[in-house]
Amino acid sequence: MDVCLVIQAAAGRIGPGQRDLAAAAKVTESYISQLLTGKKLPPEPSRTDIYEKIGKFLKIPSGKLAKLADHQRRKIEAQPQRNAQAFV
Repeated sequence: MDVCLVIQAAAGRIGPGQRDLAAAAKVTESYISQLLTGKKLPPEPSRTDIYEKIGKFLKIPSGKLAKLADHQRRKIEAQPQRNAQAFV
């Protein structure tokens, strides 16, 4: 399951906007936007407490987001590297 989709679903249920979520996580609104749209990989759980802050704000069980993010990062990192020319 995608950590971004879990955050979006919880936010939709509770109703906060990206600005509220960013304030709760102590990050920029731009960062939240990039995270939720998949333009930025979820940070490694060991490098940040963002998941605990977001989880607490959205009433998601402790550790769930970090576990999902770790799984998602490992899956993405295990994929073969794409040819850089494909993005030019």
